[in-house]
Amino acid sequence: MAINEKATSIGLRQVYVGLRDSDGTMAVPAGTTVGTAYAGVRALKARAFTITPAEPQRISASGDDGVYYTFQEAPDDVPSGELRTQISDTALIKLMTSTKDFGSGEERNVVIGSDKVGQEQALIIWGSRKAADTDGGQSHYGNVIWETYILLNAIASARPSGMERSTVGEFTWSIAANNSSVDQFGRTFTEAIHGCTEAPFVIVHTRQPFFMDKFHGNGSETDFTLTKTTSVIEDDAAGCPIRCFVDGVATAVTVADTGVMTFASPPADGSDIVCTYCFSLS
Repeated sequence: MAINEKATSIGLRQVYVGLRDSDGTMAVPAGTTVGTAYAGVRALKARAFTITPAEPQRISASGDDGVYYTFQEAPDDVPSGELRTQISDTALIKLMTSTKDFGSGEERNVVIGSDKVGQEQALIIWGSRKAADTDGGQSHYGNVIWETYILLNAIASARPSGMERSTVGEFTWSIAANNSSVDQFGRTFTEAIHGCTEAPFVIVHTRQPFFMDKFHGNGSETDFTLTKTTSVIEDDAAGCPIRCFVDGVATAVTVADTGVMTFASPPADGSDIVCTYCFSLS
């Protein structure tokens, strides 16, 4: 599948943010029941999410009979982004700012511009948008597909809304997408599998809406319920495979019509389980 390369300003209807665990996958909050999926905190009413890759530098080198060129990513630059959400989305603000004294009831306290700026916990941010398949070599040319961006190691800085009418109720996040040595499944980037050893984000193209769940194993549980339950699509031929990795290793599972994912043997205690799949909007 190919996407129109001129498309900009990723207008995401579905954006999720989670803290980044030590293994490079989303951190499941303490106290989450084993078998219960965690996809991060959804950015309610996300207005826009844009990602701007660093501009590559053209490097010239003189050859025997001419000048040759190549491109190199700026060594001191990383992809940047901007996420615009609602100022009332307090759960997301708390997560992304690591605020502890958050207030309660009608009073909500959010610490902004503290001495922790630049030292916030790393995030995983992922979201999807509809796109058109522009791969002329495929029979699906022109069909609607979903394009998902997964920022693997992001840092966000809050910029509260100004007083202008057009920005009232809006909360803007400046995002830096740092390189990661592991992908969204916790697999180490390798030349053999990925063709690279580091990357700041991944783009996923699917025929149906995309979703990603994270679980922890406890050594005895074999059944894990996916977030989208009865809407889960399992159809490899249609480009909708269910991919499941335990501690970065691909693992076979069966999925019932209820969205319950079952392992042949229970994942080890404390294991990190990441699954991606498609789901139906109907």
